[in-house]
Amino acid sequence: MTRDSRSHDCRPADSCSERLPGSFAARLPAKLSAALLTALLLPAALAGGAGGPPLPRATALPAPADLRQPVRELQFAAAPDGSLILAALSDSGEFFSGRGWFTGRNLTAWKYGSGAWQQLGGVLNYDVPRPASTLNLALDEQGQPLLVWNENYGDNDVVVMRAYLGGTWTNWHIRYLGDDLPYAARTRAVAMHGGEPQIAWGEYLRKPYGSRLTVRNWDGKTSWVRSPAFNDVKAFSRTPALALDAGGEPTVAWLQGEVLASNVYASRWTGASWQPLGGSLNRHPGSYVASTRMVMDPTGQPTVAWLEDLGGQDTLYASRWTGTNWQALGGPVNQHFASAPSLTINSQGQPVLAWVEEQGGLGQIRLARWTGTAWQDFGVQNVSPRKDARSPAVAVEPDGTLALAWREDVNGIYQVQVRQFGP
Repeated sequence: MTRDSRSHDCRPADSCSERLPGSFAARLPAKLSAALLTALLLPAALAGGAGGPPLPRATALPAPADLRQPVRELQFAAAPDGSLILAALSDSGEFFSGRGWFTGRNLTAWKYGSGAWQQLGGVLNYDVPRPASTLNLALDEQGQPLLVWNENYGDNDVVVMRAYLGGTWTNWHIRYLGDDLPYAARTRAVAMHGGEPQIAWGEYLRKPYGSRLTVRNWDGKTSWVRSPAFNDVKAFSRTPALALDAGGEPTVAWLQGEVLASNVYASRWTGASWQPLGGSLNRHPGSYVASTRMVMDPTGQPTVAWLEDLGGQDTLYASRWTGTNWQALGGPVNQHFASAPSLTINSQGQPVLAWVEEQGGLGQIRLARWTGTAWQDFGVQNVSPRKDARSPAVAVEPDGTLALAWREDVNGIYQVQVRQFGP
């Protein structure tokens, strides 16, 4: 299998900026052409604040006062009752395992409503101290949160989960998923319907060469039941995205092919089989792609965003399924090297994207919304544009207010920042 060390589907705990030098150097000869292409294409893709509808007023929210720092990963969502849900992995100290030292990380979750943050339970790890990483958050149709993360046991990462049902966190340790291959433990997506999780999960196949991506559901007793594979099992496939319709049926998007010659595909579960939704979504089929994201719009149709190589630069694109074909939503969304996209749908049924844009070795949080004809850029969102920022997550509240959370370096410590826009 050909793997590329520059992949942006790295663990959220890692600072992708730390991985850029080696990856970027591999494509350095194209750097000037990338800048030229982006400069030519961006004006057609972006409508600035003055060129589109008035931008909503931005208001900063405080972070949870008792949230431990530094924060290494965060996830963020808006519930149907108007509350905001924040989950974070924070360093808890240095510990000795008997084989070496490691950094422990604690998982906590918080709910914002009536002007204040309330912690949902205590530390949610099953075992402490442990290394923890690769945090996922999903809400079901009632706004009940599901958390999925990795806890490290010796040489293996074990995937564990909890859901906040009826005012308490479940003990679902029996539902853990484990594999001796880091690929399997980290190529996943999660969703929840009716208080039950669904997990898009990847497995590397040794014989024959390839991989298998499936959606798994708990059988209610002792094991996970997996769907038929939605990818070509003879090809290297990874980075699934997962979204559910109103009835809880899944739609998936994923990357397939060798790292530098891959395609973005999507399929929908009919109740009996996977139905492909068109062909490759890439603007340039058979190219480097990464970081698949997908959400459902109010009509039950998926919108997909991803990163794609454009002249040596990781570039953010989005397309929407019309029911019969994929509609490209403009051209490049970003201006500089992009990573870590987050995608949601606003109250007008239009996509909103947040991402990290690399500037001089620092990450800048960017935000843009699709107006129906162009991307309207909200500009740099960092509290300090001279400080590194990572892990953007954008959500839409029921009244149409946009909410954005991210991590930002404050005096050498990554802290949570939250901002609302509108309604």
